Amino acid sequence: MNKIEYKKIEYYLYNYNNIDKLINEIKEGLISNINVSGNAWRKGITICNNTLENQVIKIVENKKIIEFKKWQVLIKKVLVFLFQKYPKYYYFINRKYLEKKSKDEIEESLKLDFKKQKIIKDKLIKFVYKNAKIRNLV
Repeated sequence: MNKIEYKKIEYYLYNYNNIDKLINEIKEGLISNINVSGNAWRKGITICNNTLENQVIKIVENKKIIEFKKWQVLIKKVLVFLFQKYPKYYYFINRKYLEKKSKDEIEESLKLDFKKQKIIKDKLIKFVYKNAKIRNLV
């Protein structure tokens, strides 16, 4: 795993709670660029690509939206797995990435020193990486 993949995984972990918001922003951006008129609808697909149907297809097939959704599903599965099998790791990932707590706050609440936090963080990132690689996300 290289540095870019590591940062990508951390980005999605930190933004897990905001993925729906990010998807909506992309959709709104696509919709705001649309100029669907009665003429565009009457002309049809052969003349104008600005029909409502084409715009819906652009939103549904948007690569960034698809990527966000795949990462959202992956992280949700990872969280469920960790909660069931490794609750200590689940609480760490929850505090660090979802609640965005500092190292000191994590140490205080979970009783993990900085060294243990680093070890757990690296193991979690590797675990997410392996699962992301299986799903062709990295």
